[in-house]
Amino acid sequence: MPIARGLLARVQCHHPHKHPWVMVDQWTQLSFVPISSAVRTVVTPRRTLTSSLRRVASISECPFQLQQRRDLSFLGTLRAVFKQPTPPKAPKKIPKETRVLGRVRVDEYEWMANKDDPDLRDYIQAENTYAHEYFASETAAIHLLNRASSVEMKQVLRTKRISAPLTTVVKGYEYYTKTSRHGMEILLDSAYLPDNCTVKKVLLSTGHQIFSFLTLEEGEELGSLHFRDLNRSEPFEEVLEDVFNFVWGNDNKTVYYTKSTDVLRPHQVWAHRIGTPQEEDILVFQEDDDSIFVDVGSTKDQRFVTINGNSLSSSEVRVLDAGHDFSTGALPQLTVIAPREDGVEYYVDHHDDHYYILTNANPKKNFRVMRANRNDPNRESWVELMEAKDGEKIEDVDIFKNFMVIYAKRDALPVVTCYHFETGMAHEVPLPEQFCTIGAGVNLDYETDSFQFTLNSPYAHEATYEYDMASRVMTALRVHPIHRLDRSKYTCTRINVDSEDGKAKIPVTLLHRKNLQLNGRNPTLMRAYGAYGVPTDIDFRVEHFPLLERGWIIALAHVRGGSELGTMWYHQGKLEHKRNTFTDFINVAEHLVEAGYTNPRRLTASGVSAGGLLMGAVSNMRPDLFRAIIMSVPFLDPMTTMLDPEIPLTKVEYLEWGNPAESEGIYDYMLSYAPYDTIPEYDGQKQDVMRRQRIDKQQKRLAASTSTQKSSATLFTSAAASVCNSEEAPDATSATFGPPPLTSRRPALMICCGERDQRVDYTQSTKFVARLRSRLEPWYGAEGKEACVLMIDENRGHFGNGTQDDRVKNWAREVVFLLGNVQMEGGTPLTMGHGVTAGRPNGHSQRSETKS
Repeated sequence: MPIARGLLARVQCHHPHKHPWVMVDQWTQLSFVPISSAVRTVVTPRRTLTSSLRRVASISECPFQLQQRRDLSFLGTLRAVFKQPTPPKAPKKIPKETRVLGRVRVDEYEWMANKDDPDLRDYIQAENTYAHEYFASETAAIHLLNRASSVEMKQVLRTKRISAPLTTVVKGYEYYTKTSRHGMEILLDSAYLPDNCTVKKVLLSTGHQIFSFLTLEEGEELGSLHFRDLNRSEPFEEVLEDVFNFVWGNDNKTVYYTKSTDVLRPHQVWAHRIGTPQEEDILVFQEDDDSIFVDVGSTKDQRFVTINGNSLSSSEVRVLDAGHDFSTGALPQLTVIAPREDGVEYYVDHHDDHYYILTNANPKKNFRVMRANRNDPNRESWVELMEAKDGEKIEDVDIFKNFMVIYAKRDALPVVTCYHFETGMAHEVPLPEQFCTIGAGVNLDYETDSFQFTLNSPYAHEATYEYDMASRVMTALRVHPIHRLDRSKYTCTRINVDSEDGKAKIPVTLLHRKNLQLNGRNPTLMRAYGAYGVPTDIDFRVEHFPLLERGWIIALAHVRGGSELGTMWYHQGKLEHKRNTFTDFINVAEHLVEAGYTNPRRLTASGVSAGGLLMGAVSNMRPDLFRAIIMSVPFLDPMTTMLDPEIPLTKVEYLEWGNPAESEGIYDYMLSYAPYDTIPEYDGQKQDVMRRQRIDKQQKRLAASTSTQKSSATLFTSAAASVCNSEEAPDATSATFGPPPLTSRRPALMICCGERDQRVDYTQSTKFVARLRSRLEPWYGAEGKEACVLMIDENRGHFGNGTQDDRVKNWAREVVFLLGNVQMEGGTPLTMGHGVTAGRPNGHSQRSETKS
């Protein structure tokens, strides 16, 4: 994980059971105060903005407050000046047939796989020029929106200077963060790193003598591991190249690290002895199965190094003595805790001659905490200590001398439980917030009865708390309210939506003002991910604030494919059940419309990576349901990717998506939802008939809803009727298996990708947009009526790039895109400040769902 900017200090200490250490985020200018010569401080590097901006938040009045004049239509003026430039024409077509299992697939843009093709470079330049013109327009509307959004988000990032450091004591040393004016020894200053370089990980050796940090260049997955001896006065640096991850042994001189194949699969564990060249490093383990990732870790008591071989559905863990002496010439003994078994995952820690194992080895696949004797760790001897119930998932375990901390989710909300080893009793920790995301602190001290955790919530900076497990007392170590934000005006609510197959209720977390009216007119942004068991967390995002301040609803859809409701929730959204992810998202969108939260002219969506595949799929399945959709580094062409085993990560991900080269069923199923393959071909002769059918279906649904949900239908009747008349009626059957329909209404699209992305190739986005411009020319062609903005950043990797200002500008463009296509097109009146609108104010209706 990238590290935050700040100072890390240590002093000799005689209190062995103090607080765990953590880093602090400090984006303000560092100032320095004197510290004694006995203190050694470390300047840690900037956190990459992808993780940092979710940690900090403050908001203040924006200087751009616009109000409608009585003698001039404000929205009319904005519409007049918000004119789009002409998009580029679709590039050349060179159809190429691919035959697999008797199926023929034609890809007219396969030629883009050649990154050196001059026509591809010309097309990228044309798309980037159009995107630049779209956002860099000199019109007053774009200028004000862009500037206002940037200013607001920068003010959201403001934090008060922190005076009291967070401290911890580990093996006689107290570590803390502190600002200092002078008197320090700088070990690492991120300001001197190259602009395209970030620090992924920092560790101290077990004897606290050697400082190590792993740096990555932008877009790279393998980095350089640097070492510095803290006890040597003369400059000293040792560097290992092509490192994926690393841990220290407990002899203060051995480092274990992983190396990757050419397709980004870590497959080897090497041992390096400080002071020797990398060429003399020793290969400890190698995994030849192309579906398995290898990672290296260490147990909390530092007695063992763990080698974890994980696929997307199984695990195998080996342990070795962390104090093994390689100078003897002998390799360490590797002990397999339990042989790999298909569908069984497990993870290992150690405490008091026992292994503690987190595993899903049971028929329901719910994770359990088990214990095994170190001398007999086979699966038959495991003893259960705690099991997740249906709808729950145990995500992590942290071991201390007297207690074990279990981090879990229940109904998509965090739960923290403390287990006492001696008594076998457990108790839940009362959390300060209900709707939030909990993260474990660093918690290096094995002996302590206290642990630290971070709490990230939608309306606050990340807070740090310490909990004493023995006395059950919680202490707030660092809590900052957001600058000038009246939190009493905002709330979180939870609703549940029936799935299309009737087998699930989809949790949806809504962020909005308390005076929300169910009038069908609220602009709304939906977010979801829905893959790999990764949950859609309820956390802070700086880009939400310009929208929330303007009366938007943020809807977090916890669709299947994530793990919010347990392991089965994930399994129901992968492989042959993948379409559940898309239909869940569509059902949530339909519910938001039918319940009066919003309407299709004000409903937008956004997704990243595999969440971008979700966005691409629903944009084809239900284009009439969304006004605008944003996709970042999206996975839009799964067919091409999964049919080519030479593409990075393809073999690893067969267990997530399936292998279409070996199964006709998987081939056909993937083809039914793949965004690139489901772009429809425009046929103008069919439009009038399909339009009439959609309107008739919507009117029947409204009539049926009147008898069962009269109050809700009454609220929504006028808005829905206007939607039908404007040819936007949703078609409930369009999300079923089969090709998507053509509609007269399609969403505006914004797609962002990077040329240095090693996980999702940027040509997936260029091919997708090229086919859109060709097949759907009336919407996205040179004379199209909808925006389709493609931004290809030559310096961006999968996880973003640039400085804080660069990222704020990128998010400001997203905000501008949403506001420009929703509120300036003729929806909710646009505001540039806090509650100053050009129309009438919202009412004060109250919600009855679960609230925060």
